[in-house]
Amino acid sequence: MTHQVQKTKPLWAERFCKTKTVDLMKLIVKKLRLVHYRESAIMLVIKQSTQMLACLFITLISTNYCFANEPNKRQETRYNINRGISLYKEGRINEALPYLEDVINSGIVHPNAHYVLGEIYYARNELKKAIDNWKIAQHKAPKDAILTKITKAKKELKLDEKLSDKISCNFILKHDHDDAYSSELVLHSFVNVYNELAYDFGWYNNCEFTVILYSNEDFVNILDAPPWAAAIYDGKIRIPLQYTSLNIDELEEIIRHELIHAILHRIAGNNVPAWLHEGIAQYKDGADNTEVRNTLRDAVVNNLMIPINHLKSGFVNFKDNTKVRIAYAESLGFVEYLVSNYGFYTILDILNNFNNYSNLDELFTSVYSLNLNQLENSWIATMTPGGINRLPENR
Repeated sequence: MTHQVQKTKPLWAERFCKTKTVDLMKLIVKKLRLVHYRESAIMLVIKQSTQMLACLFITLISTNYCFANEPNKRQETRYNINRGISLYKEGRINEALPYLEDVINSGIVHPNAHYVLGEIYYARNELKKAIDNWKIAQHKAPKDAILTKITKAKKELKLDEKLSDKISCNFILKHDHDDAYSSELVLHSFVNVYNELAYDFGWYNNCEFTVILYSNEDFVNILDAPPWAAAIYDGKIRIPLQYTSLNIDELEEIIRHELIHAILHRIAGNNVPAWLHEGIAQYKDGADNTEVRNTLRDAVVNNLMIPINHLKSGFVNFKDNTKVRIAYAESLGFVEYLVSNYGFYTILDILNNFNNYSNLDELFTSVYSLNLNQLENSWIATMTPGGINRLPENR
């Protein structure tokens, strides 16, 4: 029987194997850690790169949006300015106001926008705002007319702080607190006359009119009013206190005349020529126009007639009193001719469509089938010797 000897691994070999195994495991772990670190670094780079690309993308998109949106902003600004000024010219000041305020509140300085804003605030009796906007307009585009408005408004502001207010229906009446009785009489007369005129013109819009009673001295000094002016309408109705002592019929003639100007302005806007304004106001104010007719007759005889297209602006700038009288006489005579031959409703058509045409000739042709010059020539043809007497004496 053979005895089999079992072989055993030497101790040194066992230790060597263990050592190598441990070293191998350490090496593997080290390699794995290195791989992990590399992967982490790569992931970090990828993450950071992704973030940078995202930021770059957002920046590019934002920049492109801003550049693309810039023309839209400019276009919107131009639209708001043009729309605001257009509405102002049509006499729709409360509608015009937000368009222009939006432009100014966005930080844009535009002389025309500031000028018209001044006009609107002035009409609303917000004198401080009017002055501030006119000053900006004057700074950017200096004009003597704007400077005159600023000077006048400053005088008014100083007086306005001393005046009291009375409010009734469509009217805000500003007056000295010592003139309580006169102010009540004037306010009552305005309400009565307004009701009549609203019916005559078919105009019942709910809007406010500012009326200011002045001392005779303030009327001349603040407004620089000509001596022949009984009252003034320039967006507000201004009456010197002396006329409140007239009998009620005479007072209401003055009120009616100026209130007609105010209503015409609200119906047709700012571009109605002075001859049409004054002609309609005289035609409807109820005053005796005998003297006006005599003036017209003398102008025809002495070849002093003024072409109608020279009477577009107000007459307060005329220095020659004879020229003033002729201008008023022609305005009434021409309007009477139109009413006598075509009816007062044609005058209403002119007013209600005033802002739908680019010029007066187109407007008058649309209503009368004759342009303004043709109508004027037809009117003048009636004013031959004896022809003047064929104009209507009564309305």
